[in-house]
Amino acid sequence: MSSLLVRSNPIIRTTGVDLSAALGKLVTFANGVVSVSASATVPATGIVLEANTAARDSSIGILGGGLPPVRAKISAASAAIKFGDKLQQAADGTLTLDLGAGNARVTVAICTEPNGAVAGDLAEVTPLTPVIGA
Repeated sequence: MSSLLVRSNPIIRTTGVDLSAALGKLVTFANGVVSVSASATVPATGIVLEANTAARDSSIGILGGGLPPVRAKISAASAAIKFGDKLQQAADGTLTLDLGAGNARVTVAICTEPNGAVAGDLAEVTPLTPVIGA
């Protein structure tokens, strides 16, 4: 194994921020501090895999780092999602059905939930490197 290899997966732990209500939501980092993504058009950095209060560690999976399928929170405003549909960021850290060309968006995952998903679900998705679309 290379001495340059730092970790075997793209999952980090963070503490000091209350992410207890953010399970499956997208996050960004500013000055080293994690927060729930608040933009549908600025690419998120990661997704909350384990959500805890500020006093305990939370786990963040880094988008584009080769994450396996994970659970993601589907937006309350999303249309029904089918297996294989592309998903884009919503402005509250959740994911929604990709609206396609002609819409400013950031595509971040593919739905791999066997029966698809509906608004509010915590659904299986396979994360992608964020792709800015218009």
